[in-house]
Amino acid sequence: MKYTFKNSDKEVTVDSFVVAGINHWDYPEYCDAFLDSAKIDGREATEAELDELQQDNDLVYDVLMDAIELY
Repeated sequence: MKYTFKNSDKEVTVDSFVVAGINHWDYPEYCDAFLDSAKIDGREATEAELDELQQDNDLVYDVLMDAIELY
């Protein structure tokens, strides 16, 4: 997925997301879920980068929906 950070004009590739805090009893909100790690252009994202990604609610929701399987 392509993403542009607020302090940069450069578009980067973000992938290999790991989502933590998924509690299925909290469906559909999943308010405890968060991005635990990700790769940006092939390297591990820093905490600051993860914090910024976490603030993008649409991105987090899309990644979360990809990470879970609802039965």
